[in-house]
Amino acid sequence: MDAVRDNSGEITDPVMKAEIQGFTTQEAIHSREHLRYNRMVTQRAGAVVTRLEEGVKNRIAFANKMLSPKRRLAVTVALEHFTAILADYLMKNPKTLEGADPEMARLWLWHAIEENEHKAVAFDVFKSVAPGLRGYLLRTRTMLLVTMTFSFFMFQHVALILKADGHSNFRNWMRLIALFWGLRGVITRTALPWFDFFRPGFHPWDHDNRALLETQRAVLQAA
Repeated sequence: MDAVRDNSGEITDPVMKAEIQGFTTQEAIHSREHLRYNRMVTQRAGAVVTRLEEGVKNRIAFANKMLSPKRRLAVTVALEHFTAILADYLMKNPKTLEGADPEMARLWLWHAIEENEHKAVAFDVFKSVAPGLRGYLLRTRTMLLVTMTFSFFMFQHVALILKADGHSNFRNWMRLIALFWGLRGVITRTALPWFDFFRPGFHPWDHDNRALLETQRAVLQAA
């Protein structure tokens, strides 16, 4: 949200400016819901969630201090692609949320819909402020770095929460491996959309899932 806003001064197109406003509003709501969700998880997992939150805050503060606005925007673009393809997977595979608390399942579906509604905003801003070959090299190089760090910290967070919750055992780790790397796993089924990011002419709406979004909005309203 901050990275998009910090680069929006160069944007003059009124349509894009309206999209930026919508994006920042949605992200502010997401931040509020993430905090609410984390408070609920803290009740079960204890202080480990608070420590993980502090780690995330410290990494964001470090990035804000060390990276230029365009580099921070490139990180945002990479993360937005991650969340968009993961959210698309969730909407296409509703069984992923089977057995979840109904309120949490509804929250995740709402989050998945909104992540795809605004999935191109940061990308379009980046293309405007970092065009051409240099912009392409920056966003693809950043995606490789973000992929490594995102994967590492995701694994770390899952491991610590499982341990704190008393569920860190062989059976649960096998289930997690199947969830991510099985034949129908999250990583397996999102590999091609991830690779597509490196295509020079790529745009997030090349993965056009507007019909799926309409279907899932109806599901959410009926829940």
